[in-house]
Amino acid sequence: MRIFKKRGPVPEIEVSDPDHKKKLAAYSTLGIMFPASIAIGLFIGVVLDDLLGTNPVLTIIFTLYGLAAGFYNFFKVINKYEKRK
Repeated sequence: MRIFKKRGPVPEIEVSDPDHKKKLAAYSTLGIMFPASIAIGLFIGVVLDDLLGTNPVLTIIFTLYGLAAGFYNFFKVINKYEKRK
């Protein structure tokens, strides 16, 4: 009994967009930009909390700022390369 279906050769992908490599590079940076912006916000919040003695207030605030910055960068890259129809 065969579990997986036998498939033919993989079809070649036609690329109609001349700058598809530029898009791919921009989209691949999203996986790094999003968590990096959150981590930077978290780091700034922890450092400021240690300096000012305001545990966890600034950590939460700057983590949320980092999250907002991550979403801002995400939508900025998406809107740059995707044409609205």
